[in-house]
Amino acid sequence: MTAQQQGVITTSPDDTRRPRRTRTTILAVMCLVILVALFIGYLPGLQYAIHWTSTDVVLAGISFLICMAYSTELSSVPVASRHTAIPLLTTMLLITGGFDHLFSLLIVITLICTTIPARSLSIGAIRACTALVPIPVVRLVLGELPAHLREIFTSSVPRAEALNYIQSDWVFPLIVLTALLPVARLLCDIVVYLISGVPVAKSLSEYSITRITALSLADLAAIVLTILLPAVFQYSDVQIIDSSLRSTFSILLDIYALLLMSFYMLRRMMRAENSLRCLLNISDALPLPNARPEHEVAEIITGSLPNIRCIMMTDDEMHHRRFHSYRHSQRIKEQGSQYSIVFERSMLNRPFLPADEEVLAAATSILNEELRVNREVSTLRSESETDPLTGAYTYPAFIATLKSLQTENASNKVAVIYLNIDQFRRINERYSRLVGNLVLRTTADRIREILPEDAFLSRIGGSEFATVLTESASEDDVENLADRLRDNTSLPIQTDNGTISIATTTSLSFASSEEGATRLLIDAGLHELTPAMAEQNQEQSAKDHLEMSDALRDAIEKNHLALLYQPIFLLQQHRIGALEMFPLITDSRNHRLDFDFVLSEAQRLGLGCELSMGILDRGVKDLLEFRKIAPDLNNICLTLNGSELGNSQFYEHLESLRERHPNISVCLQFGQAALNTARIQFDDELEDLTSMSNVHIAITQAGTTYSEVSALGNIPLDIIKLDPSIVNGYSNPLAVTIMKRTVQFAHRDGIHLVFDGIDTVEQTRLLHEVGGTEAQGTIYASMMTASEMRMRLETMGIDMGSAESGEADVPSGISDVPGAAGVAGVSAAADASGSTSADASPEAVNRPGEKNDGNDITKPSYDL
Repeated sequence: MTAQQQGVITTSPDDTRRPRRTRTTILAVMCLVILVALFIGYLPGLQYAIHWTSTDVVLAGISFLICMAYSTELSSVPVASRHTAIPLLTTMLLITGGFDHLFSLLIVITLICTTIPARSLSIGAIRACTALVPIPVVRLVLGELPAHLREIFTSSVPRAEALNYIQSDWVFPLIVLTALLPVARLLCDIVVYLISGVPVAKSLSEYSITRITALSLADLAAIVLTILLPAVFQYSDVQIIDSSLRSTFSILLDIYALLLMSFYMLRRMMRAENSLRCLLNISDALPLPNARPEHEVAEIITGSLPNIRCIMMTDDEMHHRRFHSYRHSQRIKEQGSQYSIVFERSMLNRPFLPADEEVLAAATSILNEELRVNREVSTLRSESETDPLTGAYTYPAFIATLKSLQTENASNKVAVIYLNIDQFRRINERYSRLVGNLVLRTTADRIREILPEDAFLSRIGGSEFATVLTESASEDDVENLADRLRDNTSLPIQTDNGTISIATTTSLSFASSEEGATRLLIDAGLHELTPAMAEQNQEQSAKDHLEMSDALRDAIEKNHLALLYQPIFLLQQHRIGALEMFPLITDSRNHRLDFDFVLSEAQRLGLGCELSMGILDRGVKDLLEFRKIAPDLNNICLTLNGSELGNSQFYEHLESLRERHPNISVCLQFGQAALNTARIQFDDELEDLTSMSNVHIAITQAGTTYSEVSALGNIPLDIIKLDPSIVNGYSNPLAVTIMKRTVQFAHRDGIHLVFDGIDTVEQTRLLHEVGGTEAQGTIYASMMTASEMRMRLETMGIDMGSAESGEADVPSGISDVPGAAGVAGVSAAADASGSTSADASPEAVNRPGEKNDGNDITKPSYDL
């Protein structure tokens, strides 16, 4: 992955701030030599520290570590000096007389504390030298003042005299020291920049003048508050020893260093939080607007990162203001132009942090990706909304424009000019479609020649164009434009087959002051419902839903469930293998509730388990009656809604059923809702179900979605019911071969494969060709009420029927297809009994394939 793909910051001044490796190594060696020389020179002084008490040694060590652990950057240049507590530590050591004794130890601790954060001995050595630069400045400015002050403390000078001495001799040197320390650091940095190859001018703009000033004043106040005044007020009237003085100064200096360390740690945490909030704000703003998304990003960053201004600059606009520093992103290409995201900060503000550069890189990456997505979406939208033949917009784009004008155009000065090419079909038939395409392209070009720039041209039909005009001056102007369009498009067109005469007609549509742009939609044949009508329809829909829900609840709670049965046939044995049960529930208007609605609504009402148990009870009761006629009929199928899983009552109900009727088997069919529930909580219960001898597991709609396919590996299945779409349109020989292999694999693994939705003779032929052995569909038997099912069993038993039983009713050529003759048999049985579904009221139903009366609230669908 390239740096541009990763959104890495690659342009200056980031690269120019980096020191050159060779020069940095030379500078680091020089600094190490200086540090070693100083260490050797002051090493003999350590022998005097042997006489110190353990308390003094511990306090001195802790003070050194704390003071050196604190450092904060004054510039974002890696080799620039940092603010430390060394000037205060030096002043303390000079006053207590321990500088010569401990300076070698200070050198070692300084080198360690600078090398560890830098993770480089070279950078650590350079930073150690720059950190020690203030020491000679402190010694030069203060001179003998620390020794005089030490004599005052050890000689028990009165407090008043000590204060006068500090005011007269210490104030001016401290002010001079406060001013010289930043200058000394700056001069040291310039020398480092020159030696290491860092551009001086650009690096100087990286400093934070405000931070340098604030920390210098803080050091001045710290010297006064932590060293001079406490020592004067505590020790001026008494004679003390050096160890007590060192202990007091060490503790106060540690407190100051810890305060600074805590302050800047909190500041860094706040800046990191601001950076994260900035990225979150950018993410929340996605998707960015298509128009000027870069400015949206710039506004978010400017509002999220204090003291930083985010701007977008092209290569031509790339100029830098004085006393400001910048961070540039990679160049972003958009519509032929190149620009960069630029962070700008003043020298009066804090330095740039690594977190700022991370935000810049992330924002650049997000913006690049968003621009890429916008380009792709715009391209796809343009392709989908543009007619490839004429270049005009398509009909959906035309309607979308009219709908947008309903709310966006307040003046209602909108008009539509419709233009149609007369006798265009005759042109296609006489001259060929190639010439007809030429006529369409030429007509579109002639329309564009006259239209104003803001007009919207679309091709809304084979030979019809529509032009949307916004802010039209008057109806007369629109009529004049329509006349010009008609005259210009009616001119003859020169083709390879000669000159073709063209005639066009126009019609107009205007937005009215009362209806606005809605009138245009009415004329376009797409008038939308008014808010009142929409609200009325919504209220009626909610009322109908509530009525159906109440009817369902009442049927379940009062156990007023009726069932429909559809046989599943064993084609090789030519008999019924099982009966699938469907709840038959009607509302107050005697409209049957859709099966899918019954399952989902029962689950929503918390009555899903009760529904399934009620269907089982009614199904077993009817099956016992059926078995009096057909003793071999002992299998029923129930589609689960998902509420039963994990419900102990349902499992107890199945166990009770097995004990009372051991010869009856129940096939539990998993639909989409049950499968979704099974993936979450159906684990141990599955073993309980499969252990029951009278329970079989099946899935429905197999082969349609990932959920059903994945169930093949997660649930121990006995039966797979293929979706009705599987047997539709299998004229491809390869598809038939795949279905044959599927049937073979199922038979090999002992899984029953049921083909659902067999409704035509062609599907039965396909079923016979692929070797299907179990099927269900209206061509074999429609759904029947319990009374109709008894009538069918009394006349035909569980057999599918033979060709002889109704050969006259079977179309020619069908009787040789397995099971097809059963259709005639069912019809003959119904005619012989003289009974119809209406006689079984209230169980009368509109079966699939029959004409619906149009009054059903929910359209029946039993494609499980």
